Amino acid sequence: MKGNGRTYVDHLLAEHRRLDHIVRRVLASLPNWEEPDAVDWRPQMLAGLEAIRRELSQHFQEEEAGGCLEEAVASCPSLSSDVVRARAEHAHLLEDLRELIEHCGSDTGGAALSSHVLGQEIGAVVHKLRAHEALEDRIIERGFNVCLENEDMAESRSGRPSAAGARDD
Repeated sequence: MKGNGRTYVDHLLAEHRRLDHIVRRVLASLPNWEEPDAVDWRPQMLAGLEAIRRELSQHFQEEEAGGCLEEAVASCPSLSSDVVRARAEHAHLLEDLRELIEHCGSDTGGAALSSHVLGQEIGAVVHKLRAHEALEDRIIERGFNVCLENEDMAESRSGRPSAAGARDD
C-alpha cells in the first residue's frame, strides 16, 4: 500500500479504537439494573454520551470534508454507493444519540428501571454504530486493498499499527 493510503487506514483504525474505548466506558457506567439503591449514575452517563456524540460529530465532519472515503472510491469506483450510504447514516446516528442524551437527561424514574431501559437503548445505538463502522471498514478494505481484521490482530499483539494486513491480490 502506498504511504498516503497507509495514513488513511491508520487514522480510521485509530478513530474506531477511540470511539470503542468511549463506548465501553459509557456502558461500564450503567449500574446493575437489579440493584435498587444504585448511586446516581446519570451525570457520568450523560457526560459519556456527550463525549460519544462529540467524537462522532468530529469523525463525520472529517469524513464529509473529503479524504479517506474519496480516496477509496478513486481506487475502486464501485464503492461510491457504499460511501453515499455511509454518509447518509451520519445524520441518523447523531440524531439517535441526541435522543438518547435527551432521554437520559430527562428521565426521573427509579434507578433500576431507568438503567435497564437506557441500557437497551444504548445497546441499539451501539449496534447501529458498529454496523456503520463495519461498512466503513469494508470500504477501506476494498479501496486500499487491505484486510483490517489482520490489522486489528497485529495491533492488539504489538500495541501499534502494523502493515501486516496489506494484501497483494
